[in-house]
Amino acid sequence: MKRLKVKTIIAGVSVCAAVGTALYAVANSTGSEKRMLKRRTSRAMHAIGEVAEGIAQIMG
Repeated sequence: MKRLKVKTIIAGVSVCAAVGTALYAVANSTGSEKRMLKRRTSRAMHAIGEVAEGIAQIMG
């Protein structure tokens, strides 16, 4: 049971790091870059969400 909690924590930290990196990139870009980054970020966040759901299903 303890092992599952460690995996959940690692998955959560990974998602938070990805979100933080994406937000930093959007905050420090120009107008046209922001539009492009927002589109890409949206796609990436959707993919990350699917991965997190898959991990959650695997863990039970």
